Amino acid sequence: MLDVCLLGTSGMMPLPGRWLTALMTRYNGSSLLIDCGEGTQITIREKGWSFHSVDTICFTHYHGDHISGLPGLLLSMGNADRTEPVTLIGPKGLERVVNALRVIAPELPFTLNFIELY
Repeated sequence: MLDVCLLGTSGMMPLPGRWLTALMTRYNGSSLLIDCGEGTQITIREKGWSFHSVDTICFTHYHGDHISGLPGLLLSMGNADRTEPVTLIGPKGLERVVNALRVIAPELPFTLNFIELY
């Protein structure tokens, strides 16, 4: 069964009860995250879902409300003893943007694989 959850639907800034952009799907033990706005790891936990099964994160574009939650999510995954790699997919410049955000999350116990689409 495919589960789909809109974790955040707010634009530009979080609002009470409405987080920034993120959508998560679960299927056969794997999870796909589309965009990762601020607070994504919080809303995943609020829904009772796990970020440990997230193996792919796709980004539609690099506005802050779509990617600013990535450092916190990666740190939460690392603090949960994750060791499996995470694949990140997005437009050209993905690795540069993510590495800039990782200044606050420089060491992770898993690798990041980058796929830049165009």
